[in-house]
Amino acid sequence: MTRRSVLAAGGTVALGSLAGCIGIDGLLDRASAEAVANRTASPAGYYAGGELDDGTAYQSSPVDVRFVPPTLQADSRRIELDGWSTTTTTKAQDYNSSRSNKPSSIWVPDPHDEDSDDDGLLTLTRVLDIERALRVYADAASEAVDGRSSDDATAALAAFINATTKVKEELARCDSEVCVTVREHADGRKKLAEDASDAVDAGEWDSARRSIQQARRIVQGDIDRIFDDLDSDGDGLPDLAAPLYDYLDGGPTISEHFVVSLPDARVRGNGPALAEELTPQRVLNYFAGERNAEGCAESERAAAIHQDLACRDLLTSTLELGDGFDLGQSRGIDKKDIRRGVAAFGTSGGVVVTGATPAAEIAEPMVRVSSQCCTTPTLCCDILDSWGEETTSGEAAVSETFVVPVVATPPDCPCPLPALFHLRRIRHDDQLLFVGGWHLDDGALYENSATLMIAAGPTTVAGVTRSDIKDGGIDLQSRVEGRKRPGRTKYSNITLSREYNSNDDALPPGAHGVCRDDGELYCWGVQSREALAVHETGGCPGRDGDAPAWSVVTALDAPVLHLVEAAEADNKVKFKAGAELSKAVN
Repeated sequence: MTRRSVLAAGGTVALGSLAGCIGIDGLLDRASAEAVANRTASPAGYYAGGELDDGTAYQSSPVDVRFVPPTLQADSRRIELDGWSTTTTTKAQDYNSSRSNKPSSIWVPDPHDEDSDDDGLLTLTRVLDIERALRVYADAASEAVDGRSSDDATAALAAFINATTKVKEELARCDSEVCVTVREHADGRKKLAEDASDAVDAGEWDSARRSIQQARRIVQGDIDRIFDDLDSDGDGLPDLAAPLYDYLDGGPTISEHFVVSLPDARVRGNGPALAEELTPQRVLNYFAGERNAEGCAESERAAAIHQDLACRDLLTSTLELGDGFDLGQSRGIDKKDIRRGVAAFGTSGGVVVTGATPAAEIAEPMVRVSSQCCTTPTLCCDILDSWGEETTSGEAAVSETFVVPVVATPPDCPCPLPALFHLRRIRHDDQLLFVGGWHLDDGALYENSATLMIAAGPTTVAGVTRSDIKDGGIDLQSRVEGRKRPGRTKYSNITLSREYNSNDDALPPGAHGVCRDDGELYCWGVQSREALAVHETGGCPGRDGDAPAWSVVTALDAPVLHLVEAAEADNKVKFKAGAELSKAVN
């Protein structure tokens, strides 16, 4: 048997034998090439979208392209593979002034200072939202009493009593003066609601009205008391949130996107493979957590990822999973432990995912959205060891998309921002594309607003040659098969921030109005406990407010452009092509 045939047939065994007896670099390099199938990769990135003359459209910045080679272990030798990343940042101008929606007070940054007592400010923020829900229930009960509707009055009062119990639970471990006062008031107004309910049952409408009015006055007093404590300088914003809104007044970073391209590589002889090693849990860990932590670049695993990913240095922002979200835990994640959740809504031709209060029954700590028409979102499971079902899209195989709430801190931001992170894997041209990003969770920061992460099918992946980039030879619209609206090829991953219109061509077919015809909850109704209360009592969250329903729309299924026919190209050529992929679209 010749030495060449040994290398071809022996896989990791041949590589180990040669490493032990021969010190010729060229031969070892050739042995490495033979030991691993599929070593090359080329850059891929989001299509940047068309030129829009629209002040409410925010487009991504120039592309940052990096060479991020991973390694696979074959016997005792680590074999370097190709790897590329492209990232973009989306900034907005005067983000606050582009809307009439007032800042919300349901979310404030966590001070993250274990040595200081925040006087229960985070607790009071949650309680304030419940108190505002109590006011909604009280108003609904009062209206029902005026209309002599015993069923509606009883339902509203029962919701009031239940929410009052929630207030006491939230305040149980808070000993600030305001917390103690509000907790003491809870017993009194609960008793008033019970008296009112008894009076309704007895048909004593005047007595019921007096009890409800007295309970509402207590609620309003507690709302004012809590907000005054949160807003010590009287500027209308919680003290902890004021720096955040100052940041949004300027040119804030509101989202980032990335595509990481790695070869679909495996060590021959049934050895380790990148596709098996890089589970959703592991990839998510490369983006959320401490940045440049000690020892982050060290790995004893069969697949070692480049330092820029392993140390969470690929994006400009630092991302953290919310409190209570532990990727390594075996039990289910308790919604009581998280500050924000996510909710998914199907349309006739797609899906809409938004941030949500954990109090909403539909909200989950994470959702996993199918690429097949996206009409039935799949809730996440406890163990993130699988990318789920793949859907064929042209020459690509697209996984389900994971969406999870995070907090994002851009480098120029004084405090963390609530955000939604999305991630999926695409197989294309014998490569693995890890595609995703994060976006500001607008509904946590503004009243009557919601971030809508939308999809109308599997991601379109367009193979782009170097001549395509030179000539602009790609007709992307022709590759987006079966889509009734031009949204993806027109907008791609552009952020659209404007008053909501269900007929907007950026939205998936069958997008609901702010108030659904079937009376079910929709995106604006899950943003807060107060919004849930409005819906429960027959109102329309998003419409029944001082400002129109606002939407911040971004696509989960934005087209991806992938450099092909470039296996033999050197890195300088790939680097330049990676930065100019969007030029290939005519």
